[in-house]
Amino acid sequence: MIAMKRRPSGWTTRRARRGLFLAATVTALLGIASPVLASGSAQYCGAGRGPTADVAVQGAIDDARNSASGDGRSDCELAEQPQIFEVFDDPVFGHVFRASVVMTCE
Repeated sequence: MIAMKRRPSGWTTRRARRGLFLAATVTALLGIASPVLASGSAQYCGAGRGPTADVAVQGAIDDARNSASGDGRSDCELAEQPQIFEVFDDPVFGHVFRASVVMTCE
């Protein structure tokens, strides 16, 4: 009798590929996250709304600081300029300003 080599089924091959893909993804994510975690700082996004642009920006800053305080970070500064959007047809408020900020917190 001749011994025949058994080929892996499609299910086993797909499972092995998924495992390799998962391992590569986790390795890449840890490689990216390591410098951020080592630096001791993180970025937080905040959003706000108000009748003026200043009120909306202050609300966005407060939102980002509140998120950072939940992680035990209290020293925050703007990472980039706030983005301000003026909306004229908001269904609830009519004319309103919305703002978005990114802050680096330690």
